[in-house]
Amino acid sequence: MPQVAVVGVGMIGSGVARALIKAGYEVAVHDVRPEATAAFGTAATVAPTPASAAAGAEALIVAVFDDAQARAALTGPDGAFAALPTGAVVLVLSTVAVPTLAELAEDAAKYGVHVVDCGVTGGPMAALDGRLVSMVGGTAEAVERVRPVVAAFSSKVVHMGGPGTGMQAKLIRNHMQYGIWAVAAEAAGVAEAAGIDVSLLKEIVTAGDELTGGPTALMGVRPADPELMRGAAAMARKDLRASIALADEVGADVPIARLAEPGYHRVFGVADALPEPTEPAPEPEPAPESEPTTGAAGRHDEAADEAAELRARGLAMMSAVYSLPMSLDGASGPYVDLTVDHLFGKIWTRPGLDIRQRRLLTIGVLAALGKDELMELQFSSALERGELTGDQLREVVVHLAHYVGWPLTAGLGGLAEKVARKHEQAASEAARTPGDTSGAPGTAKS
Repeated sequence: MPQVAVVGVGMIGSGVARALIKAGYEVAVHDVRPEATAAFGTAATVAPTPASAAAGAEALIVAVFDDAQARAALTGPDGAFAALPTGAVVLVLSTVAVPTLAELAEDAAKYGVHVVDCGVTGGPMAALDGRLVSMVGGTAEAVERVRPVVAAFSSKVVHMGGPGTGMQAKLIRNHMQYGIWAVAAEAAGVAEAAGIDVSLLKEIVTAGDELTGGPTALMGVRPADPELMRGAAAMARKDLRASIALADEVGADVPIARLAEPGYHRVFGVADALPEPTEPAPEPEPAPESEPTTGAAGRHDEAADEAAELRARGLAMMSAVYSLPMSLDGASGPYVDLTVDHLFGKIWTRPGLDIRQRRLLTIGVLAALGKDELMELQFSSALERGELTGDQLREVVVHLAHYVGWPLTAGLGGLAEKVARKHEQAASEAARTPGDTSGAPGTAKS
């Protein structure tokens, strides 16, 4: 197997190095802390400098703390760039600034070495088990050369684009993750102040996210009906204001919610700000011996808000199920109401089954009905969302053939194969340029 060097064997680098060893690579490790490399024993070659680790390596992984350490490891007096063979690839796993990557790539080019930025997410145990999610940025040639190495410590490898895009994706991922954690901590503070068991709150949030799509439900989803989205945004803002009021009542500090509330219309893609809500007028005292009534206008507004919320929930679920932005383009009528509002807004969002489980049930029913034309969309969406692999999709057809019967599934085998191959080809082409015929790295310098 090729030789790979890992510079920086801390929480992530250590797991990456061990995953590579497990995959059969010859691994050299270097760290400024002797105790970090001593833990490898004879499983890896312990190198005293980055340069000695890099000697003869086809790929070198940098997993140090910051920009300064990355520069020192690659361009310092004992830096790795000068020791790597021509055509070698440096994978920068460290979270560094994008301009730093550009500087390192410029330096690397002087030695005939490629730089690929590789943002990772998943944590130390995922690194050790080879289950990191890796976001790589670089030329198609460089990425393909180092892809087997990245695959050895990753459960998913996504080529985001040209140099720097992998790190940009990682920074955006961090932006989102740390923001979510901050909001979750803020919400937990409100729960504790209100006397709510945080473990139970976590349980319902986790279960609910399986049905609604969680934090990513509205990413890239912009239904075309602006009025529908305005209604959904107004309802969400109303609910957020109620949560802030609860925090005030129990004495909890919620600066993030207060910051988000005035501009919450942007979350739903509404360009102009919503009108400021006003305090409701006091309810008039009911006449003696008469039942309190709600005005027709109030009932209409409440019903309209509920309908808008249901329509938005249905469209969001349709977008999640089919991995496509959904809009109605002005369409309306009983069939639209039944499909969007009832089927997706009420049925697909019910607790008890997640999207994958409901899709498998739907696939079974479509197979029994012989609806191959509808099956293709379900197959494609299942692959796009990562609910099934290509091989699992092929196995679904084998299983259905025994229960539904050969005549009804005769065309499914070819359909599944077509969809699986199309998905696999798209994944491959996303990381390639047309006519790419790059070879293996490791040509020694003359």
